[in-house]
Amino acid sequence: MLKKVLFFNLILTIAIAGVTFAGTVSLPRTGQTKCWDTNGYEIPCAGTGQDGDIQAGVVWPEPRFTDNGDDTMTDNLTGLMWTKNAELTSPNLMDWSQAIDFCNNLKLGGHKDWRLPNVNELESLINANEFDSTAWLVSQGFTNVLDDDYWSSTTNARYTDAYAWYVHMYNGRVEYGDKVHYLVVWPVRSGQCGSFVDSVICLPQTGQTTSYYSGDDGDLQKGVVWPIPRFTDHGNSVTDNLTGLMWTKDANLLATRNPEFDNDGTAGDGDVTWQHALDYVAKLNAENYLGQTDWRLPNWKELYSLTDFSKYNPSLPTGHPFINVYDCFYWSSTTRPSSYNTAAWHFSLCDGYVDYTGKSGVRLVWPVRAGQIGLGYLDISVNKTDLPDPVTVGNNLTYTIVVTNNGPETATGVTLTDTLPAGVIYVAATSTLGTCSRAGSTVTCNIGTLYNASSATVTIIVTPTTAGTITNTATVTCNETDTNTGNNTATATTTVNASPTGCSTWNDVIEKYNTYVSGQAGWADVITCYNQYVSP
Repeated sequence: MLKKVLFFNLILTIAIAGVTFAGTVSLPRTGQTKCWDTNGYEIPCAGTGQDGDIQAGVVWPEPRFTDNGDDTMTDNLTGLMWTKNAELTSPNLMDWSQAIDFCNNLKLGGHKDWRLPNVNELESLINANEFDSTAWLVSQGFTNVLDDDYWSSTTNARYTDAYAWYVHMYNGRVEYGDKVHYLVVWPVRSGQCGSFVDSVICLPQTGQTTSYYSGDDGDLQKGVVWPIPRFTDHGNSVTDNLTGLMWTKDANLLATRNPEFDNDGTAGDGDVTWQHALDYVAKLNAENYLGQTDWRLPNWKELYSLTDFSKYNPSLPTGHPFINVYDCFYWSSTTRPSSYNTAAWHFSLCDGYVDYTGKSGVRLVWPVRAGQIGLGYLDISVNKTDLPDPVTVGNNLTYTIVVTNNGPETATGVTLTDTLPAGVIYVAATSTLGTCSRAGSTVTCNIGTLYNASSATVTIIVTPTTAGTITNTATVTCNETDTNTGNNTATATTTVNASPTGCSTWNDVIEKYNTYVSGQAGWADVITCYNQYVSP
């Protein structure tokens, strides 16, 4: 199955096969879960190869946003904090420099490090499954999200003196306009993995390194630093070391390898209709191209991830190894939802803008595969503590078990299994994520999904019944391959002391009850035993 989960990134430097990683990023899902044919009719997604079928990317957290109660909202996917009011400057729009100054001088929610978002940050707010992203954002808790263009802090590389990038919040178009135009301003702060628990993913830098105004994208350069080298050339395919995605080296493979497949528009030039683009990728899989059968038409965010916003024509990073990059427009597998659903998103390699066009139009095809498993490993671990130790017979003993995903991938189907030792009575088990249940002496906690650097805490309470030493072991598993299984099991050994009154077992209680008569000497021991020990 092609559905895979893009790995959550680490901010790290790691050498693998001669590649030095300054950082790697995960790409989130676009949000699209439905599929439509070229006539706009909704169809079952299975086997279509559309974005709604494959849904490549990190699953969005639920809830996606958190209202902080101080006129700010945190995006739990990216860790970015936005102003809750998306129109703070109302009724005044601002030109580009005014927008930057306004954000730099804003004090809100106890913070004074607000800034104008770069184009990657602004684009991250779009939900590709929605016809109207503004209405969706309002439904998430934001206010005054306008059907309008919002400034980013990123300058257009072709027209550095005059144009900057903006995002149309209603339909998601990423375009550029004159810096003297008056657009809407939406301040942002924090995020970018300032703390690993702040977000599910981390956004990359845009590539812009030249500053055109104090506080702009080139000045602040927010995001994960790109790895060096950015790409690894495998001969006929190329891996993007930033995202882990593998692309065909030939950016117009269809025209080079299978020109006879193209009968759309100018025959043989590689420009085909949207459905034919999907069909061509299916053809590659059927032919086991380069020994792989999981090629796909990239979704919107995968195409967009190639953009270097400091470059144009093409807007690809310096030193890229791709060939036949000579046209601007490439199909994505993502439909533009509307009342007709007959358009799909396309990407311009000329300068990086994202727009949509009718599916009957013609665009190039750039197959992509794999990559979502990133560095190819996951490490999930478990740690256990017991309290109190020693514990007295008849008193509660609490095991605290922390399950942690050390990344970099997202772990799904995380399950903790704890086998209770003999000589204890089960009292309760809870988890901060998921649910726990008991069957006999086995406690099972279905934790579910754990993102990179996140944890779940399981608490198990038992009552020892016999003096001596007890050992309790917990084991964690997940659906993904764990390359470090040495930390999947944790054990706690506890000393159990006999009761000062000699009540080590329930039989002791019965014995004392049968020995002493109410009111006689020793009856107090019977009461003490009974109160501190519960019958099994």
